[in-house]
Amino acid sequence: MKVLRSFISILQFLLMVFALIMIMILGQLSPNIVSAQLSTNGTKTWLDRDQNIKIVLSMIPLQPTIGTSCLLRFTVQNLETGKPLTNLLASVVILGVNRSQETTFRLTNISAPDGNFSTNVIFPDIGSYQVITKIMSQTHDVAALASFLVIVPLPLFTLNVPGTSSSYIIWGIAVAATVASFLVLKNRRSQKKSY
Repeated sequence: MKVLRSFISILQFLLMVFALIMIMILGQLSPNIVSAQLSTNGTKTWLDRDQNIKIVLSMIPLQPTIGTSCLLRFTVQNLETGKPLTNLLASVVILGVNRSQETTFRLTNISAPDGNFSTNVIFPDIGSYQVITKIMSQTHDVAALASFLVIVPLPLFTLNVPGTSSSYIIWGIAVAATVASFLVLKNRRSQKKSY
């Protein structure tokens, strides 16, 4: 009987340790995926010094997810002055980088009279996507090609608590679980000694 209690205590401890390790792993994966893709302000920039053009891509939401609409907003500017280029035509092609993914989206002859254009996209799978845009002036004197890498991550366990970071919450839970398991085991050992 004593051996069975000991075995159950060890099994409970191992299960708590396993749960703690899983919580820590999930806490570490989420921030790394998100931060690897975006710049500090959530935009991606392509510079074409030959044509003196700067193309900026911003996405809403900042991190695209599978099956939900993502707005891709492009801004085309003069590289030296920062002023928008006007009277442009644009094309956007989105290709899956993985071998199993094909062309996801293609849109041509997008008018950008003020140098800005946007399109809504739904990414069907996780993975990397190459967003390629071709910019041409309506008089055909300016042309540029830009490419942006967009990563659609695997949906992860997150805690959406306003004003807090998910990783801090996960680490707090992990520490609390460790302390609780230590106290439970210590209490059981002290009870066994008193018998």
